[in-house]
Amino acid sequence: MFNNTMIYDHKIIVFVMTLMFCVSVSVKADEVDSYIETQMRNLHIPGISLAVVRDGRIVKTKGYGLANIEANSAAAPKTVYEIGSITKQFTAAAVMMLIEEGKVRLDNKISKYFPDAPTAWNQITVRHLLSHTSGIQNHVAVPGYLNRFKTNLSFETTPTREEVLKDFFKLPSEFEPGETWAYDNTGYYLLGFIIEKASGKSYYQFLDERIFKPLSMTSTRSTDTRPIVPKRASGYEWVNDKFENRPVLLPTIAFSAGTILSTALDMAKLDVALYTEKLLKKSTLEQMWTPAKTNDGALASFDYGFGWFIDNYHGHRIVQHAGGTPGFSSVIYRFTNDKLTIIILSNHSDRFLDHLAIDIAGMYVPALKRPEGKTDPDAMTTLKLKEAMSNLLNGKHDADLFTLPMRLFLKTSTGKGFWQWAAFHGALTSFTFSDREDAGDNYLLRYRVGLGGNLYWFSFRLRKDGKIAQIYNF
Repeated sequence: MFNNTMIYDHKIIVFVMTLMFCVSVSVKADEVDSYIETQMRNLHIPGISLAVVRDGRIVKTKGYGLANIEANSAAAPKTVYEIGSITKQFTAAAVMMLIEEGKVRLDNKISKYFPDAPTAWNQITVRHLLSHTSGIQNHVAVPGYLNRFKTNLSFETTPTREEVLKDFFKLPSEFEPGETWAYDNTGYYLLGFIIEKASGKSYYQFLDERIFKPLSMTSTRSTDTRPIVPKRASGYEWVNDKFENRPVLLPTIAFSAGTILSTALDMAKLDVALYTEKLLKKSTLEQMWTPAKTNDGALASFDYGFGWFIDNYHGHRIVQHAGGTPGFSSVIYRFTNDKLTIIILSNHSDRFLDHLAIDIAGMYVPALKRPEGKTDPDAMTTLKLKEAMSNLLNGKHDADLFTLPMRLFLKTSTGKGFWQWAAFHGALTSFTFSDREDAGDNYLLRYRVGLGGNLYWFSFRLRKDGKIAQIYNF
């Protein structure tokens, strides 16, 4: 039987438990804030906007630093950034909507949409474009390509999309369709044309009507420089110990491969929708989150579905993507089993931000925290991998150490460009064992790697015979 004393005691217990919860949340928030502020100093990032989504609810959203240095305007959850290659998620979703409607088929030959394309493209399908397995050279990775537009980036001097397409027809094929994987902005640019031809609408109109408006993504749009965009961040790069302005990436240069603006809050709305069938059927999303294999069923050089990289950490499934443009870097990491998503948008040119997402996720889900201080079970293999990475950072490699798909990848413009980009972060200063995970016929070794004084995570997937099948910055 209850009495007043028992009710009073019960209220005290509830109050104390509530207070303890608030303290716990506050400590966690302070931990995240402190971590981001430290990383911003170390990496010379002017501004960051963060959103953390848990179980379909935004549990943290905050801006750090400056969205515009010259105006001294603070970064905020509604600050608008270029999201670069995260655009590919929207392009892939648009294509899959058209596939669900029967207007496009995955195995359509792209010659159907590009009758003037070279004969080398005859066996390339929509599936190949979506999964970066077409073999078409990545135009952005061609040395000097972007420099053609740096002197005067305006709509009057940049080529039209049709002129860019004619340039694409001159690009060489770097491998046979399906032979391996190589990140390909060209392929995703072509998908924008396919969306327009199949839907009868412009690419941006289709996205606006089918994705942005239904999800109330009110700040998400093209990187077009002509309209006034409230709360738009400026892009920067750290050069000779000071920040320099960077130009906006114009739609005609990257189009459906990387020219969308968004906010951390808008991207959180997309994340919530992906747990429903508001945009696409669950079976379609599962297809998008299934890694492509090579023609002979081997591991490709990266695990990539349609518009998403696919990872797994000790049973915790991850779908993620990063984006980088001349003045911005971004990541979205969705830990699907844990219903946790980390979204980070920044205004520093093309930086590794993956380790920020991973470390922050570990603050919310302890099982995702990377172990440190473990005894290395195979120091000889670690030494071999450290040497292999050091060589790659210096523009060389021993082909015998790698599987065939990796050997093909490392010869491509993208393969060379990835390691040049990694080397841009600084010289290899440390290589410390973190973790091992068995994965069927292969196994993963993970390391905490120092580049230029900053620490990042890298994973190496090896076959049982010791051949390196994949290396990626996660």
